[in-house]
Amino acid sequence: MRASDEYYLYLYNDNINSFEKVVSVLTEVLQWTMYQAEQCALIAHENDKVCLRSGTFAELSKQSYTLKKAGVTAIMVPDKDI
Repeated sequence: MRASDEYYLYLYNDNINSFEKVVSVLTEVLQWTMYQAEQCALIAHENDKVCLRSGTFAELSKQSYTLKKAGVTAIMVPDKDI
């Protein structure tokens, strides 16, 4: 797999973090508005996961690491695995 291949960054509903914490982490790490973060948190809550964004490994790896470090369940998935 090449570093330029497409990846997707997913947020999973983990039933551990509060809604408020997830929204706070998303606004900080992804530089989103409160509204964007709330919408994604709601979708993850209802559907167990939501795709936050797509991009190359290099574009998403730091954000994935930072989300995980903050305790949020986020996973990068290569395009071929979807």
